[in-house]
Amino acid sequence: MAFLCQPYLLSMNPENEMNVVWISKEKMQGFLEYGNDESLGNRIFAECYEITGLRAPKPDGTYGETPEEHEFVSVYQYIAKIEGLKAEEKIFYRCFLNGEATKLYDFHTAVKKGSDFTFAQISDLQGLSNCYDTVYKSGCKHPDFLLFSGDATYISWRLDQWFDTGEDWQEPLTKKTAFFPCMQQENGARLMQYAPLFFCPGNHELDDLRVYSKKEFGIKDENWNWSIFRQIFRPLYPDSDTTLTGRRWYSAVYGDMQIFALNINRFCCWHNWEFPGWRVYDSIDPNGPQVTWLKNELCKSEAKFKWVIQHFHFLNKGGDVQFNFCDPVIDENGNATYPFDHAADLMDLYSENGVNAVTYGHSHVYERYYRKSTHYIEAAYMSVCFRHGGEPFHPSGLLPIVEDNSERSFLIVERKKGGLFAKGYYALETPKLFDEYQIADENGKTVEPK
Repeated sequence: MAFLCQPYLLSMNPENEMNVVWISKEKMQGFLEYGNDESLGNRIFAECYEITGLRAPKPDGTYGETPEEHEFVSVYQYIAKIEGLKAEEKIFYRCFLNGEATKLYDFHTAVKKGSDFTFAQISDLQGLSNCYDTVYKSGCKHPDFLLFSGDATYISWRLDQWFDTGEDWQEPLTKKTAFFPCMQQENGARLMQYAPLFFCPGNHELDDLRVYSKKEFGIKDENWNWSIFRQIFRPLYPDSDTTLTGRRWYSAVYGDMQIFALNINRFCCWHNWEFPGWRVYDSIDPNGPQVTWLKNELCKSEAKFKWVIQHFHFLNKGGDVQFNFCDPVIDENGNATYPFDHAADLMDLYSENGVNAVTYGHSHVYERYYRKSTHYIEAAYMSVCFRHGGEPFHPSGLLPIVEDNSERSFLIVERKKGGLFAKGYYALETPKLFDEYQIADENGKTVEPK
């Protein structure tokens, strides 16, 4: 089998163009055939890129704790970009490698402004077993696109956490927990082969997690790198700088909604009060590059609805929100303090610029909040719940409107007549609606929870 995964769809301009992407173990000639009906009729040769940084298991098929225990292994990515499309155009396509072909797939471009659409919110797969079932059930709602708020894998350099590679490259238990098998299910689901994915990185998207598990490793800036996920999602991250200075944010418009995908993560593997304290990547300082870009994008946005995806939570009951979300100030004794609340600054920016909702992950819970005309939704209980009771409330005193971790769940959002509407479902054999509310009205104004 030439294909290491099925094709997947990525685009920052989904109304007029679509990147069809697929991956193989070996470098081959790849091309795409596509058209408005099943006869196809158009052919594009794919650009081929080597994906580096992934590592194979040991000869016995197992993985150790450090990447140096393993040999690098390259895989090859093919990107065929279909351009000149129109809104709501249906496209059939098939991918080819050295004469071998995928099945026939289809997608449609972004809807026209004012038309209905549906999307699913996903995050925090991390190779956890029950995610396979939860993602499948969200895919059976036939979303038009997918939002993913980070943590595609647990250990990014492990090849088998991305792909079902076969017995030679894979521990048996990962066959249904790897990212692509999970996100490309069929049998009634329509996921990455049929619907474009908009991704933002989580803390597990770093190439080497020792940056926040070993202090002597993490304090060296050269050890912070985000190359693997940026290669996997290359069309969303055309900047080739994968180090601390690279750009890990973008925006895209789908129908009358604009999506702002940010990189917001906080790391600390030592005592919070000692040098170097919490490290925030990417910075959300009001004058930093990410927030400066966001201010400009929000200011010029003509979208009726505005939606932010980020990984780290600003509102959550966990203990890791008790420190202000800023870089520390270190005194002469090496003690860290956190004088600025940049999370509050950024949330104010959201409110002042009409951001209707923010979805995020990280704590593997279902919680939602409302603050100054913006909904904050952590719909991330897809496998293992990280809420065990007794966690402190957010220092602001703001309480969750809904906190329901009785079952695995997923979130579906619909744009239909009247505005934006959200539905939380338990991931039961027959999914059960447990949380339903309106995000925004037909004019794009955020609706306050009742």
